[in-house]
Amino acid sequence: MIPIVAEQRLQIEVMSHMRKAASPWRDVRLRQAVNFAINRENFIRYGAKGNGVIIPALVPAQGFGHDPDLAPYAFDPDKGLLLREAGYPEGLSLTLIASEDLTVQATVVSKMLEQIGFNVTLQLVDADAFNRQTFIGQMKQAPEQQTWDIALGRWIDLLNFPVLMVYTQFALDGGYDWLTEEPALRQIYEQVLGTVDREQQQQLIRQMEQHTRDQAYFLFLYNPIQLFAVNKEVRFVPYVNRLDLADLSVTDQHWSVRKQKASTQE
Repeated sequence: MIPIVAEQRLQIEVMSHMRKAASPWRDVRLRQAVNFAINRENFIRYGAKGNGVIIPALVPAQGFGHDPDLAPYAFDPDKGLLLREAGYPEGLSLTLIASEDLTVQATVVSKMLEQIGFNVTLQLVDADAFNRQTFIGQMKQAPEQQTWDIALGRWIDLLNFPVLMVYTQFALDGGYDWLTEEPALRQIYEQVLGTVDREQQQQLIRQMEQHTRDQAYFLFLYNPIQLFAVNKEVRFVPYVNRLDLADLSVTDQHWSVRKQKASTQE
């Protein structure tokens, strides 16, 4: 028997462009509408070949501060009425940008959004072009001049401390911060940084997750599951946030050990 190790370290998210002048994405009803538009079970089935975990907000399912009691957005196409309430009874045109390695996921997202009334233009670009249009530090133009509306990307929380690696990067002045200033979120963020008590940090991060989920700052999708097959004689120690072979070892029955013993006996 060969053990299969599931690693959840990636996050697939969609950023909303709230910085450009008169951005419609400043309206929480639109941000909620795109979240209600996604049938996440089907998305994972067809867009990730079944290898994914639905998430309610930004923290990965095995990450520090993940709230197992926080409910993900349910699939509710009737919430397309939020478009009308926000002033778009005929629908809203948007541009979805994604890197080419996420073509399948971006296509599925675009089709689901179209089902509730969005008119989606999908732009697939290479990784460098994607970063030039989404990473604020690499832009030649001001962020306000970027024409895309939502951007599909991936990230890894290498530190397993989402306040620094996730919230800072994507919501609080980081390189991918496309939100407008959110005082409530920043207040909780500063409380997290102001304590070294791990339990208190975790509870505060869960408050950030609740707030971020309710405000639908992002289109929350899923954690991909990466599968690794290892020989049954290998002692594999999985890490929450990365693939690390530092603590890998083998039993006496592993072929490499038996081969070494055989060579010594000769």
